[in-house]
Amino acid sequence: MIILHVKQTFKDKNERDSYYAALCKSGVPAASRAEDGNIMYDYFFSADSESEMLLVEKWEDDEALTRHQNSEHFKLLPAVKAPYSINTEIERYEVQNL
Repeated sequence: MIILHVKQTFKDKNERDSYYAALCKSGVPAASRAEDGNIMYDYFFSADSESEMLLVEKWEDDEALTRHQNSEHFKLLPAVKAPYSINTEIERYEVQNL
């Protein structure tokens, strides 16, 4: 299983909330959750910083993640992100199912 932690930091809470609303309106989260091989695709808001948001993605394997990254809805992300100043940090974990 592949797990991604995508930490996004914005200039303030308003920008974070506006981006999240635009993202949901674009349909990217719903389409990602519906993909074959997706286990989890959920956003979390920081309890300590109003300008941070964390996306946790879980994919069955590399092939599922690659299909996601090549999907039409994934290709919408640059346009959705363009109006915002987002600092993004990505951590990737590979977990063996025992």
